[in-house]
Amino acid sequence: MVSVKKPASPSEIRSEIEDRVAEVGEFIRSQREVASMSVRRLAELAGVSNPYLSQIERGLRRPSAEILQQLAKALKISVEALYVRAGLLTDDESTPNVREA
Repeated sequence: MVSVKKPASPSEIRSEIEDRVAEVGEFIRSQREVASMSVRRLAELAGVSNPYLSQIERGLRRPSAEILQQLAKALKISVEALYVRAGLLTDDESTPNVREA
């Protein structure tokens, strides 16, 4: 018997997005703490406001790909790691394909 996965409901999709936003915020906070950096300093280096960064870390705001890139650069971490956590890339897409000559 073949089982067919039923499409996700709008509330399930919303819940998944909220989980991703919270996860990326927690990851950014943990990386900031590992770097011994204040919220204010990271916000300054990334070119975002202190309150906005605080909202991202608490999972209240969903950062754009551009903001994630700025945060990754300021934290000196892989932007792909942030994209995967935010759901913008899958683990498979985060590793570039290498072709043999």
